[in-house]
Amino acid sequence: MYKNLSADGLGISGRQSELIELSLTYGFRGLDLDIQDLIKRAQSGGVESACRFLESAKIEVGGFELPVRWLADEPTYKSDLEQLEVALEISAALGGKCCYTMIQPGSDELPYHENFELHRKRLAELAAILAKREMRLGLGLLAAPAHRVEKRFEFIYQADALLTLVKTVGAANVGLLYDTWNWHVGGGTLEQIRECGADGIVAVRIADAPADMDLAAAEETDRIPPSEEGAIDVPAIIALLNELGYEGPVSMYADPSRYAGRTREAIVQEAQTALDELLKTLEPGSEDDMATTSSAAATSQE
Repeated sequence: MYKNLSADGLGISGRQSELIELSLTYGFRGLDLDIQDLIKRAQSGGVESACRFLESAKIEVGGFELPVRWLADEPTYKSDLEQLEVALEISAALGGKCCYTMIQPGSDELPYHENFELHRKRLAELAAILAKREMRLGLGLLAAPAHRVEKRFEFIYQADALLTLVKTVGAANVGLLYDTWNWHVGGGTLEQIRECGADGIVAVRIADAPADMDLAAAEETDRIPPSEEGAIDVPAIIALLNELGYEGPVSMYADPSRYAGRTREAIVQEAQTALDELLKTLEPGSEDDMATTSSAAATSQE
């Protein structure tokens, strides 16, 4: 597994070159892509131009949000598939291996069984398109009650239901976007992760929860950096992932409110320190190269 920088996960933003420089300066081997920005660049100047800073930096693609409104009406969905092709060209040029999408835990239009069938059908179609590019799709859970409280029909918000969806889609390149906080709030266990195996996990997001947090009232602001006093045994999770042979990206994903008042550099450095602390106990060779890398290639003006 390797350290991956997700700007969204830390609540930071910046130009492409700035995020690349932050990744290299603080020893991150991977970086999540702002795929919508790259699609715009590719449409105006070509894929090669859109990718040149990332290629020069020789940084791995951690992943990107699937740029398809796949729960929308059929015309919108089909139209977005054209945009997906551009995204996949970009990903292929950069050696990307995965993308992800969050499963919405409620719907105003479809009851559970009809919604499940729509998910199964559309996700299977998307998986087939991604497989042609040797891309994997991670499905993420949104377990906090606030995400579904105003929806007419509840849908998947627990770990076992998400696992059922993954199995029902039945595609070898579809697995979990394993978010430790959502997994905890959604009733997930380490044994379920063990049963998934490394092949069933597409990407990992790390966040702890306060020890006294009420699961029935959990809020996104309860996502905290790993702590010895936290409710989630994050070191045990990292050890299990290592045991399973997981080789993908690991990103910090505490709520941005936890970094209030800090500079962008300080936030990234804190994420680096937390991930280094988690990874330092792994067996030699399983931890990625933590040495600071020159960022000269990333500092060019866009």
